[in-house]
Amino acid sequence: MNRIAEELGSGRVRIASASSWEPLVDLVEEETRIVLKAEIPGVRGDAIDLSYIPERHSIVLSGVRDEDSESEQARLGVYQLEILYGRFEREVALPDVELAIDQIKAIYRLGFLIVLIPKKVEAS
Repeated sequence: MNRIAEELGSGRVRIASASSWEPLVDLVEEETRIVLKAEIPGVRGDAIDLSYIPERHSIVLSGVRDEDSESEQARLGVYQLEILYGRFEREVALPDVELAIDQIKAIYRLGFLIVLIPKKVEAS
C-alpha cells in the first residue's frame, strides 16, 4: 500500500484510457527548416506513417509498436510493465511559418524519427 501511495503522489501511475499511446516529440525551428524529432524505439520503419494536415497546419505521426509474442507467451509472472505497445498517434501543430511541404524528408535512426521540413524560400 505504501508503494501505491508513493506512486500516486509522484504522478507516475498511468491508467490506460485510450486505444493508443503518444510518442514524445521535440519540435525545433532552425534558420532554413523545422525539425520534428519523435522518440519511437522498437518500431519498424515500415510501421510508421507520416501525413500533413493542411487545414490544421500539422503533422500526424502514427504507427504500431508490436510486442514480441514469444516473450509474452513465456511469461510466468508480471512485476512491472511500463513500455507501451500497440497503435500510436501524435499530431503536432507546426509553427506559423510557410513551409515547403512537398520537400519533407524523414530519417529513422536509433529509435528516433527525424522529420526535416524546409521553409519556403522567397523568390527575390
